[in-house]
Amino acid sequence: MKEYIEALLFAAPEPLTQSQINGIFPSENIDLNKIILELNSEYLKTGKMIYIKSIANGYQILTKPDCHLYIQRLYNKSRKIQLTQAALEALSIIAYKQPISKNDVEYIRGVNCDSVIKTLLEKDLVTLKGREESPGRALLYGTTQAFLECFGLNKITDLPKLKELTELISEGNTPTTLFDATE
Repeated sequence: MKEYIEALLFAAPEPLTQSQINGIFPSENIDLNKIILELNSEYLKTGKMIYIKSIANGYQILTKPDCHLYIQRLYNKSRKIQLTQAALEALSIIAYKQPISKNDVEYIRGVNCDSVIKTLLEKDLVTLKGREESPGRALLYGTTQAFLECFGLNKITDLPKLKELTELISEGNTPTTLFDATE
């Protein structure tokens, strides 16, 4: 069964969940977590340049960071999404306060966010989550599955807490490139 799971992980375009496995093998009682641990152990023992990571409530086969340069050469372009400071600010506000209206994002940032939110929507990092119940029924924004995948998060609650961020910044850990994703 492990070999079939490995093949499915290899073929899946997005993280594969336990419920998807249950749907593919309805008569089997498969412990996906156990199989993932076994596969990762085998990859480590044999020196494979791949591993399986828990992302967005599922599992995905990834290449080790050591391979990045060679994979980049294969595709002959950088796969990093570059965001402006304004877009990063708006994205963090949306991620931590979702669902949130554009007006609330603008209030927090103190400037108009029309083009920034449009960019985040185009890059599939945020999506519409509904409307406010108050008069005017403003659109509400939240993060997407692609956001979780880009940041390597399993769920939105995996985001660092404010105290952790403050400690990272005070230590000078402010990476310029935040995440990998397709453009």
